[in-house]
Amino acid sequence: MNDWNFQNLSDQELESLMQAGASSLPPDDNLVEEITPWRRAMKRALLGIALNLVTLNFWGLNYLFPAIGTLLLLIGFRALRRENRGFALCWYLALVQATIRYACLILNASVWQEELYRLPWMQPLPYVLTLVSFVQVLGLRTGFRAARQKAGLDPAAPGTTALVVWYLIMCIAALVNYTGILGWILIIAYFIILRTLWKLPRQLEEAGYAIELAPVRISDFGLGAWISAVVVVGIACCCLFASGYDMDWAPVPEGEQTGLEELREELLELGFPEAVLNDLTPEDLTACKGALRIVVEQDDYAVNEGRSVIREENGYRVHTREYDVNELRITGVAVELPGDRERWRIIHHFEWVVDPGFHGTESMQFWPTYHLAEGWSKGSEATGRVLHDRDGVTYTAPYHYLGEQSYQSTSMFWGTQQNHDLFAAFSFPSKGQRQRGYVAYDTLENEEGYIIDSWINYTHQNRWFQYPAQTAMENRMRGSWNLSGAFSLVQTAIQFNPNDPADFSDYGYTTVTE
Repeated sequence: MNDWNFQNLSDQELESLMQAGASSLPPDDNLVEEITPWRRAMKRALLGIALNLVTLNFWGLNYLFPAIGTLLLLIGFRALRRENRGFALCWYLALVQATIRYACLILNASVWQEELYRLPWMQPLPYVLTLVSFVQVLGLRTGFRAARQKAGLDPAAPGTTALVVWYLIMCIAALVNYTGILGWILIIAYFIILRTLWKLPRQLEEAGYAIELAPVRISDFGLGAWISAVVVVGIACCCLFASGYDMDWAPVPEGEQTGLEELREELLELGFPEAVLNDLTPEDLTACKGALRIVVEQDDYAVNEGRSVIREENGYRVHTREYDVNELRITGVAVELPGDRERWRIIHHFEWVVDPGFHGTESMQFWPTYHLAEGWSKGSEATGRVLHDRDGVTYTAPYHYLGEQSYQSTSMFWGTQQNHDLFAAFSFPSKGQRQRGYVAYDTLENEEGYIIDSWINYTHQNRWFQYPAQTAMENRMRGSWNLSGAFSLVQTAIQFNPNDPADFSDYGYTTVTE
């Protein structure tokens, strides 16, 4: 019998074999302790509680540990659910935990997760999970007391009582946002409590305590595989079908700029780029009426990783990165308008001259002239739209979001900062050509001597899978500069001195036409 692989036996087969005995000699005491179904189920439940209370915010362990812990709670307590009311309560609460946690694991793969979590009925979820975990600890204490009493032992189970007290202290510390030395004391106490709890099943066995495991229709491995499959399929569906915004695409009306031909000619003569001019709405085109002069800055940018090049220069090896393809063309247009105060209309236009593949969301963050310089003020609200061509037809849609947003960001250089910026958020279909768009706004002069300095930070999503999912706009608000992850950032600006444009054109920033 020592040659048998006891680990491959089901709990029911193992218990029957142990109760019925066998003709050969029984295994030694250490092997019996290792494979006792009661102890195995109880230790799985205890390990599940431990993993559910562990928070490690790196390598995805803050998702993996609770997911595994919840599965161990399900497997452990379903075997014990008929033993007493305490363990039965733990089993039902494990079902609640599993429903919430695995649903959230799937939801986290959707770009809508943050909006959903902000819904009123979703706000209490963290408190519900905390309450469920606390009641589960109470149920564990009740279950152990009943088991010890049944075994003829003192009902008191110091480890479970200590865990209840520990959990209460942790909840209070979390509510007051405590970060002192008490946290380290609680961590040490936690491991001491776990060690005490780990000994309780053995004490019960030594007192002759035995239970009949509740029958199950699916094996432990089968339950884990089924749950894993549901979560994986759910995450895959979110990545494929809930990774972008719903955009209201419609064909551009035929002859949209009819009646504005004369204005178009005037702007073209002043040097307005025709490709940008063609994309303007009639309202934005009319807003350029009476233009006095136009400044244009245009360049192409790469969003690919490029290739590493090593050169020998003056006896040194120089490492550079070169890009054979520049996919994104960004054009900045500044139109001076008549008025009592100096007034400029700034247009930031982008066009994908090479399709990089669109996998979810895109965003643009703007630092308008009035945002960066005291010499300018806001002259109008931002306007704009996105466009693309498909099967010979041009389609357009308003931005999913276009406006100013207040947010908090954290960086290793500047720490935590409060920000207020202009954002545009949108998605493109996977099929189409010449994906493009623009944002326009007016700025007014407050004081002479300040330059025009308007920045655009374009964030592009590189791949379908990211976990947890975030939008390009959320990625930028977090202050991310990661160029090799799920997003790439292109940053550029239109900059010139209105009183001396040639000063900036010498450095290649602008092309000036008067």
